[in-house]
Amino acid sequence: MTVREQELMTQLAQCQEALVSARRENTLLRQKLDALARRFFGVSTEALNPAQLQLLLQLPELAAVTNPPALPVPSVAEKTPPKVARAPRAPRLPENLPVIEEVIDPEPVLAQPEQWRCMGQEVSEQLDYEPGRFLCRRIIRRK
Repeated sequence: MTVREQELMTQLAQCQEALVSARRENTLLRQKLDALARRFFGVSTEALNPAQLQLLLQLPELAAVTNPPALPVPSVAEKTPPKVARAPRAPRLPENLPVIEEVIDPEPVLAQPEQWRCMGQEVSEQLDYEPGRFLCRRIIRRK
């Protein structure tokens, strides 16, 4: 073999390696496009795990691997975030405000109070302002 033939054989080997690498990258990019198309246009039951997309986006590390391992698809119960119980609301009005209570009784009770008994009450508070001071107006509606 001549030197020229040796150079051509080396170039042929390099071209074949580049072709294999380009085909591998082409296959990976097609898989990425298919996954993204399914994510945006597919049925909701075909939802992708975000970890799968992270694997696809790491091109240099995955180019050496011909078939990446498949990750398990999460079930519907795993997709929904757990419901968080709300903390009880903090009092909205400062405790140091003076309080004025207004008790509101139904009219039949005011007419004959001895024939009625209290079953409970609804209490609402609101911030009120009189010139020179703030106060809390507590309204009690008896049942």
